Amino acid sequence: MNRQNFNRRALLRQAGALAAACIATQWSAAASAAGRVTRRGRFVAYPFPLGVASGDPVSDGFVIWTRIAPAPFDTLAFTDESVEVGWEIARDPSFRSIAAQGVEIARRALGHSVRAEARGLDPGRPYWYRFSLRGSDFSPIGRAWTAPPLNAVPAIFKIAHASCQHYEQGFFNAYDAMLADAPDLVLHLGDYIYESSWGKQVRRHDGPEPFTLEEYRARHALYKLDESLQAAHAMCPWLFTWDDHEVDNDYANSEAEDHAPRDQFLARRAAAYQAYFENMPLRWTAVPRAAEMRLYQRSQFGALIELAIMDSRQYRSDHACGTLERGGGQVVPNSCPELSDPARTMLGQDQERWLTGGFRRTGATWNVIGSAQTFSRLK
Repeated sequence: MNRQNFNRRALLRQAGALAAACIATQWSAAASAAGRVTRRGRFVAYPFPLGVASGDPVSDGFVIWTRIAPAPFDTLAFTDESVEVGWEIARDPSFRSIAAQGVEIARRALGHSVRAEARGLDPGRPYWYRFSLRGSDFSPIGRAWTAPPLNAVPAIFKIAHASCQHYEQGFFNAYDAMLADAPDLVLHLGDYIYESSWGKQVRRHDGPEPFTLEEYRARHALYKLDESLQAAHAMCPWLFTWDDHEVDNDYANSEAEDHAPRDQFLARRAAAYQAYFENMPLRWTAVPRAAEMRLYQRSQFGALIELAIMDSRQYRSDHACGTLERGGGQVVPNSCPELSDPARTMLGQDQERWLTGGFRRTGATWNVIGSAQTFSRLK
């Protein structure tokens, strides 16, 4: 299978075709070292309905992700505290040549999400991966790529961009077209989910606006159940930043759109951040700590591209000249005195130093910024 012949439906069908292969013995040593946890959960349905994903490719590895959710909207359907989940990375789509394998623990405290950070792989080539519960239930198969060697200059490197995927206001068939373009990387620049509803709707969210961790988990699960989105995740690695709707429309740092009390909003933001971490192929360095989650990072693809992913929500100043009626969702006139305040920031001092310092050191041909915000004034 090459990039030109990649087919979404064929990819999703491979899991069923390969499910008969038993690989439990390959994981026995790693499973014993993982500790006393449930080796097979009590499942009411297929445990991998949310698919698989990969992210954050480097020259010798990437992150792979899934989430055990046999009944994604029923919190009582699967209550085990933890369960062992095996994973494999292969050099071929038939899994005849295994490059890496291991066992991770899916814990209830993190929504039974699973992530493995594979390293030691060959640079600049495709790999296929899957998850399994003790060799019986297999996940769909995903395909990931390691980044080119740091000194390489690829002749072509294709990046697809996605953002603002409101589930209610359109189907995700744009991802079907994206698969046909066979990108090396998908860059998602915010609004992976929407917390709110408005306008004409072609389908509906599963519940009211989320405020708690369980509610944000359910909203992520609804989006992940979309077949086109699942196939795009299984196609190649992704990189991420967020905008406002992963938490609350037009929020800025600790300020909510509706001017909710700060402590109340920070609790909501922490729930949204944890659900985001649980449902994305992010490294453990991004795990939320207290009410903060480090998302900005720099990725390098040979000597061709250095890509800086920014976070323009978590550390920013509050919206200039806000009103009680609209919060941040309004056009600000040039007469607003706060616009020219030199103390205002979009990134915060630490992130700004990190960004400008990277520009001083870079040797890449192209320096790319991944931002959820526009760079120019809006007419």
